[in-house]
Amino acid sequence: MRNLKLKGLKYSNGKYDLFNERFVFFPPQIINILSSIYGEGVKSLLVWLGKKVGWALVQKWDDNLKSKTLNDLVNQFSSILSNHGWGRFTPKKISDNLIVIELHHNISNDLDSKSKYICYYITGLLAGFGEYALYRVNVIENNCCIENPSFGSCEFRIEKSI
Repeated sequence: MRNLKLKGLKYSNGKYDLFNERFVFFPPQIINILSSIYGEGVKSLLVWLGKKVGWALVQKWDDNLKSKTLNDLVNQFSSILSNHGWGRFTPKKISDNLIVIELHHNISNDLDSKSKYICYYITGLLAGFGEYALYRVNVIENNCCIENPSFGSCEFRIEKSI
């Protein structure tokens, strides 16, 4: 894990702590199992779970690093997510009303069966982050490389709600 040990992530005896709070990495195969059981009905659960994780991650991280700007916060959060194995998150646009994040190497592409359900969980992660950063947000996946492989990456828009 790139530089994260210096920034609050510790590993000992099979346990990860992020600034003294235990953190568990979520295997993508669980998402496939849930989707095979519940079908499209699992979407709201995955978004909700992702939202809780996204909020907890950014809040704990920001409390300890004290980001000075929105740019700094978005870049740090993208780095955190990129180190969790979901893919590489790259901020494309950052403003007070809109954050656009591109996801390269979506983990779903590496699974035996590609799954759009992974994108629902990632939408939740970004919604939790977005609500911390911009207060009320809508997260929209503009481009999805799972639905259309010609895109090469997924693009998520975090838009501030009025």
